[in-house]
Amino acid sequence: MDKSLYIGATTDQTSAPRGKAKGGTAPLGDHGGRSPHPLAGRGEGQRQHNHRRPGGRGQEEGYELSWETRPITVIHDTDIHGATCGINAIYALVQSKYAPSQITVYSHFSTTPSEPTTTPSGLVQVLQSLGRTDLIVLDIPVDIRNPRAYVEALITHAQYRGKVFWADHHGHSEWVSALNKCGVTAVVVGSSYDLSMLFPRMYDVVDSFVEGWSIIGAIADFDPTIAPKVPTDLEEDVCDILDQTWKVKREQLMRLLGISSAPHLGNIGQITWDIALRRIEPEKVIEAAKQLSQPLQLPQYGTIGDVVYTTQLPPPGLAWKTAWKLCLVTGCKAAVVPAFNPRLNQYTVIIARYWRTSEEIAQVIENYVQRRFAGRQIVGHPGARSVALFSQNELQMIPEIARELAEELERQVYTPRTVRLINERVVAEALHKDFTELLRAIKELLRQQTEMYREYLDLKRRQVELLEQLRQREARAD
Repeated sequence: MDKSLYIGATTDQTSAPRGKAKGGTAPLGDHGGRSPHPLAGRGEGQRQHNHRRPGGRGQEEGYELSWETRPITVIHDTDIHGATCGINAIYALVQSKYAPSQITVYSHFSTTPSEPTTTPSGLVQVLQSLGRTDLIVLDIPVDIRNPRAYVEALITHAQYRGKVFWADHHGHSEWVSALNKCGVTAVVVGSSYDLSMLFPRMYDVVDSFVEGWSIIGAIADFDPTIAPKVPTDLEEDVCDILDQTWKVKREQLMRLLGISSAPHLGNIGQITWDIALRRIEPEKVIEAAKQLSQPLQLPQYGTIGDVVYTTQLPPPGLAWKTAWKLCLVTGCKAAVVPAFNPRLNQYTVIIARYWRTSEEIAQVIENYVQRRFAGRQIVGHPGARSVALFSQNELQMIPEIARELAEELERQVYTPRTVRLINERVVAEALHKDFTELLRAIKELLRQQTEMYREYLDLKRRQVELLEQLRQREARAD
């Protein structure tokens, strides 16, 4: 990535450290006499959002982002959810008070290790390419394979090149706390949807455009908090058609949308930049994707109980959506699917619930994964995990993993957890009570029937008497 292509960015990377603030916390950029960022040093766990106007007081304590002196670079993950975070952040900044010339974006994906990518494993390389610029990093979790390098790269940028605002919806509490203590404003929110809405809420520019894209991003990221509100046809449009197009046919999608090539923004950033500035609605992007992609073709699969699995590798980048569609087609609650990351040259196995299932199933999957694969690299969300494998040969374990998980679900979700033994005396007393009540009811019924028969006999007797009287009268008349 050519850092000179960044709008307004300089290549000066030799400036001296700016010193320490009181308490040992480094300030976030040159504050020009202003106080450091109010979230500096606060630690992980901030989950409330502030609908804040820049320069004014928000409805709650929140984030005051004043970046008037340097260019702002938005860096976001490369999938659809990461893109929605970038789209909404750019849109919110431009709609509030920042000129497009002050903002740029970079988001790029490649399987070539030498290319800088905006992913957990590639962020360090991206940051090393930047000049002096304030930085917004969205939806790129701490790289668990090398967390120290990841965290140090963000801290170094905050100390030498500009303010850093980092936000995500994953955990990694110890590293998030370290970022906050060392001059990076690090924020963790509670869901994919909340992360997409973070900047619009901060700058009070929430409208149908950002809400629409936030829904799309949350669906693509399988955010269970919005699942009840999502119709199945939209779910399939996003997770199947749009996801395939986004990962496999980006250039064709750009042409249909009239997006000009801008490689300096990255092969993803050039799309998010145009969508944000031209306010391209998600419906238009989905309609374009439908012209380019067909529904995902599923591999051969098997089912064990409520678990569906396949041992065939899905197309690159489509393993998670393959797991999703296997559940959708079969009605199973969970899927076990292999994957291969060519950039890292690593095989993984995805163990994930269907996103509309209960949190109880998610917890069973989480407990199983943490116990079964303790000590291995595990990424993802509770109930939707990707586990690193030692070699391709371990893909043979997939049917066994599916069987074990199906047994766990059967035992912990579908089978009653406790059996209460009832004392025989209590049972006898209950039966005696019920029998007594039954006899009482029968006795009452017989009494009522006896009364009814008595009334019936009285009526018949009266009828016979009347008929006899009538006959006698007729005889006298003759």
